Amino acid sequence: MGEAVHFLVGLVLITLGADWLVTGSSRIAARLRISPLVVGLTVVAFGTSAPELFVSSLAALRGQAGLAVGTVMGSTVANVGLIAGLGALIRPIDVKRRLLIRESPLLVLVLLIVMLLSWNDALGRLDGLALMGGFLIYLGFMLRMEGRMELDAGSSGVGGKLGVTGEEVTADAHQAEEVSAGAQETGRGAAWRSSPWWLTARMIVGLAALLAGAHWLVESAVAIATAFMVPEEVIGATMVAVGTSIPELASTVAAAARGLGDIAIGNIIGSNVFNLGLVLGSAALLSPLRLPPEVVVRQVVPALFFCILLIPLAYTGRRVNRPEGLLLLVLYGVFIYQVI
Repeated sequence: MGEAVHFLVGLVLITLGADWLVTGSSRIAARLRISPLVVGLTVVAFGTSAPELFVSSLAALRGQAGLAVGTVMGSTVANVGLIAGLGALIRPIDVKRRLLIRESPLLVLVLLIVMLLSWNDALGRLDGLALMGGFLIYLGFMLRMEGRMELDAGSSGVGGKLGVTGEEVTADAHQAEEVSAGAQETGRGAAWRSSPWWLTARMIVGLAALLAGAHWLVESAVAIATAFMVPEEVIGATMVAVGTSIPELASTVAAAARGLGDIAIGNIIGSNVFNLGLVLGSAALLSPLRLPPEVVVRQVVPALFFCILLIPLAYTGRRVNRPEGLLLLVLYGVFIYQVI
């Protein structure tokens, strides 16, 4: 019971920590007149990937490779099966052709690269460096393409991913600009809460909460795995993966309910690219990760399957409808069953 409480407390801390880190950093960036597009694709995107990043990195440093890999792969599957499935059940998700042609195949390619790199039953530091390098190239490509097309962060594959939606990033930018211009209607109290000192304090507290939450989450997850005599990767792919995917779940469901299909699907695709490039790459760079064939078969292959499956589902009628959403949820249940 005690470990379950620690797990929940850790989950709450990393969720709140990511939210405070995103809010503080995005509004400070807006005060510095940084484009909302850049904020969405970098600061905000990092923020909602922070739970997976901190948990996986800490697990790698502690030598719990199974927990690190399970968290990344389980989160990748949950993003498609659980999150896209729930979003489509709430409201059918319309998808633009650009997402299907440009970003979905890229996600499949990243997973294939992970499988190729794990051919020797491990992801070493050079493999991690390669994944992070590829991720940085992807990020630069996205910034260049989105800037050229003059699209806002809310319609991009990664920009809509993290701080709930790109629209909210833009709203944050406008709010910060109003405060800096001394808008009278905000009031003295609101201006103080939007001051650089307060926003910086939010960032610091958010970062501390992320560190503490990741520590508690990893400690309790390992204890639970030991108590129930199950592999660490099973706990990572189920409890930890779903827990660290809560920010993505909230943003995707909110976007789907408001009919913002590109943000909903872009959130999922962008989150998975971040998980596989930045999160998995960082973990492998910190400490080599064992990736034996049974883990590849039980976790990497299902992640690849779900990412491939999303393409034809979204391509038919350019939307993911309710029956397809139900299918994704059922298949996610099958994944959880075979992992356990």
